[in-house]
Amino acid sequence: MYNDNGSSACLAGVKTFVRNRYFYGKLLDVMHLELEQNYFNSKRWLLNRLVMGYGVICGLDVDVGPDGASVVVQPGVALDKWGRELVIASPSAPVPLPSPPTMTPTGECPDDADCFHLMLCYHECPGDPVPALGGDCDRTAMCAPGSIRERYELCFRQGKLTQPSTDCQVADLIDGTKIDYPALVEYVSAPCPACPEDACIPLANVRVPAKGVKLTGDGIDIHVRYLVYTADLLHDLLVCLTNKASADHARAPGGKS
Repeated sequence: MYNDNGSSACLAGVKTFVRNRYFYGKLLDVMHLELEQNYFNSKRWLLNRLVMGYGVICGLDVDVGPDGASVVVQPGVALDKWGRELVIASPSAPVPLPSPPTMTPTGECPDDADCFHLMLCYHECPGDPVPALGGDCDRTAMCAPGSIRERYELCFRQGKLTQPSTDCQVADLIDGTKIDYPALVEYVSAPCPACPEDACIPLANVRVPAKGVKLTGDGIDIHVRYLVYTADLLHDLLVCLTNKASADHARAPGGKS
């Protein structure tokens, strides 16, 4: 019987790992074959979560749907907060806009009552059913899924998200041309972050228009999404910052033009 362990529990927690040990004559049952898959998936997702981070890697732009009452997410790749890969290989089906709330919830700004944020979530779909030769203890299974398709789910949630902070998280890290290594060590030596309850990532704020009014591009704000800082992106940031520092030095009094 299919058991959706991958989407119901975080496998990318900080833990010791167990892998199969093979020997001639070993019986490979469901438990050992799942152990084999979980070993590699868990390690990959752990590294994704703690080394790469979460957010959009590339693509996943959000456009107005063809009917003006929905949004469409373009192809792209992201990592969720549990380190799992999210892949949209072709433009998504139109996601209908939610209805604006009739009353503003207590404590929320009335100006943002018509704002929702679009979330991208990991979702597994069992597929390719095949005849099953055995069942559970209490019933006989005639067939079982032969594969698990790693898919995604798009959903709207009430509220307006703020843009991620770009403030420095390591105080006094740079002193002139030197890095304060002890400060860096203290930062890295903090406890490893645990898996959050909600693994979904935001893609955009969407302001839902009044009834009968079509959504326009101005009502979609993708600047609230988190980004995965790949090696290419970090390289470009360093080049930009270096060029800006050189230009500022040239414009300063006494700097070379």
